[in-house]
Amino acid sequence: MWQYRPVFAVSERRRTSTTVRLAPGVRVRDSIAYVPRRDHFFALDPAHLHTLRRVLAGKAGGAAETRLLAELGICETDPDTPRRAFFGRSVVGRLDALPAVTEPLVVNCFATAYCPLRCLYCHADDLMAGYREQESEAWFGRVLRAAAATPAMVGVVTGGEPLARVERSERLIARLAGTGKAVVLDTSGVGDFSRLVPTLRRYRVHVRISLDSADPAGNDALRPANRRHLPPGTSSAVYAQDAIRRAVRADVPCSVQTVVTARNGDLGTLLALRDRLVGLGVTTWVLHVVVPVGKAARPGSAGLLAPAHVQQVLDELVRRTAAEGVAIDIRLTGTHRAPNSTLLISAKGELAVENVTDGGKRLFTLPRIGVRGAVLRHFRAHVDLAGHAGRYLNESQPPWAGATGATLPRA
Repeated sequence: MWQYRPVFAVSERRRTSTTVRLAPGVRVRDSIAYVPRRDHFFALDPAHLHTLRRVLAGKAGGAAETRLLAELGICETDPDTPRRAFFGRSVVGRLDALPAVTEPLVVNCFATAYCPLRCLYCHADDLMAGYREQESEAWFGRVLRAAAATPAMVGVVTGGEPLARVERSERLIARLAGTGKAVVLDTSGVGDFSRLVPTLRRYRVHVRISLDSADPAGNDALRPANRRHLPPGTSSAVYAQDAIRRAVRADVPCSVQTVVTARNGDLGTLLALRDRLVGLGVTTWVLHVVVPVGKAARPGSAGLLAPAHVQQVLDELVRRTAAEGVAIDIRLTGTHRAPNSTLLISAKGELAVENVTDGGKRLFTLPRIGVRGAVLRHFRAHVDLAGHAGRYLNESQPPWAGATGATLPRA
C-alpha cells in the first residue's frame, strides 16, 4: 500500500514551479485509491493508474490525467488545483468493470455496544443488545487485535456510539492508524465530541456524522433518544449538527451519512437535507438505503423500508445536484442491492458478516494466532466480494459523463 509523497515538476522538458505529489494520507492498493479528506474510494483506469505510478516514482505523467487526479484529491499540485465535486460511479477514466477485490477495503470495528439512541432501523441492534452488559477489557483487547490484523485500507470506529466510550475510541483509533490504515469515526454526535477532537486531529481521522433529515422533528423520529441514557427532550438532530459545526471549525474532515427510508426517501426531503448540509460546510454526503437487517428486519418495521422506486429518486438527486453545480460529493453505497457487503468486528472481537436470510449476522470467533489468515478466509467465503467493491466505489450510480462538477471550498 503506497503512502509516500514524492514530488516532480509537471513539465520534464521545461522546468516550472508547478509540482505534483500524492496528497496527504491517500492510500493506494493496486488500482484503487482512497482519499481520506473526502472519505472516497476511486478505481483508476490504466491511463490514470500509469500517471499515478509515475507520480509515486517522481516522474511526470499525462497533464490531463494529472489534473483530474488533483481535482479528486488523490494528488495535490503547487500551484493548487481546485478540488471538484464528484458524481456517479467512482471510476477515474474508463473501465468496463470495477476491480476485483480479495482483501477488504474497509473494516468496521465496534468501540462499544452502548448507544444513547434507539434508531428505528438500527443495522447493528443484534450486535448491541446482547453485548452491552458484558463488555470487558478482555473483549476490547480482542477487538484491538482483530482490528490491527485485518488488512483493510480503512478502519471505521463504530458501535454503538463511540462517544459513549471515548477512551476506548481513542485507543482503537491509535491502533488502526498504527497499522497503516486510514481511520474514520462513525458517530451520531451524541456525547462529548470536543474531548475527542485532539485525537481526531492527531491521527487525521475523517468523521462521519449521522443525520437523516433537515427537519429536526423528522430526524428525531427516526433517531430517538434512549431515555435510559438521555433526559427527555434530547434531540439527536441538535447533537449531530453541533458535532458537524465543531468538526468544521477544528478542520477535522467531516461528512454526513443518511439512511434512506420510507419516511425520508422522497426527493423534496433529500434536497432540503442536501442544502442544509452545504450550509453547514459539509462537502461529502453518503446515503445508505435501509436494508432488512437488525431492527429493520422485524415484522413491524416493514413500513420503514424504502419504496421500490428509491433508486430513481436517488438518481434524480444526483442529477439535480450536478446540474445545479452544488458543491458536495454524493456517494450511494447500494446496500439494498448487495446487503452482504460489509465486514464488522463486534464488541466481543468476533468477525461478523450479514446473514440477510435471518435478518441478522453470522459470527466467527477469531483465533489468537493467525488472525489475519482467518479474517481473509471468512471475508472471501462469506462476503459478497463484488458487492463489497461496489459498495465503496459507488456502483449503484451509473457512470456520469461529466463526473467532476462544482469547485469545493478550500479545506
